[in-house]
Amino acid sequence: MKKCFLIITMICSLGSLQGQTSFSLAAGYLFTHTSVAEYKRPNFNYYLLDEVSIDPNRNSFHASLTVDLDLGTRFFLSTGLHYEEMGISNVSFTDTLNDFYSYQANQHYIGWSLLLKYHYQFRNSKFGIFAGVGPKVDVAVGYLNIAEQAPWMAANTLTPFARFNTIDFSIAAEAGITCLLGPGSLFAKVNYFQGLSDVLRDDYLVAKTISLGVDVGYTLPFSFFSSKKSQARTN
Repeated sequence: MKKCFLIITMICSLGSLQGQTSFSLAAGYLFTHTSVAEYKRPNFNYYLLDEVSIDPNRNSFHASLTVDLDLGTRFFLSTGLHYEEMGISNVSFTDTLNDFYSYQANQHYIGWSLLLKYHYQFRNSKFGIFAGVGPKVDVAVGYLNIAEQAPWMAANTLTPFARFNTIDFSIAAEAGITCLLGPGSLFAKVNYFQGLSDVLRDDYLVAKTISLGVDVGYTLPFSFFSSKKSQARTN
């Protein structure tokens, strides 16, 4: 219920701003690297990382819906929702009976960001550039990832790498280029997300994420919808 409430709050925030100037839809590719370190466990003479092989890199689909509020002098306040998949591509382990276990350890997230953006439109040109930076929070949604369902013989070894925190905080940065096309603008951008949270729910494992991606999208001014409503009323 708490996760649902937080997600609803994020969505409602998109419509709560007054004086928005445009909204954008974008989708693309996201690469995520999860850096994992381990502290020594009491009464253990070995590390789990010595027993388990992990692939810390994950490729996934990224999508976003953002609303930009014009602050004047080329600055914008941009708030938006994101979808991405983060985690560990593969966690594998061979036990003392020589039985091999291999699982994907991933989690689906819906995120909310609040960026301060700067946009510059080249004079007498269709092209422009923009950049932004700000905080981002991601909330895990959907089913438990499959690695948490490992058989009991491997669960103590595998699941510490699979239990992801419900909420992940990060710093988001983006930069891109725009091109006026039709009633709005076509754009392409590079995304960078620097994770701040320890995403693994284990007292002796610490993991943080770094994500880099490319999105393509389209921006429409809110005046476009206002004009459509006016035309519909007159007709």
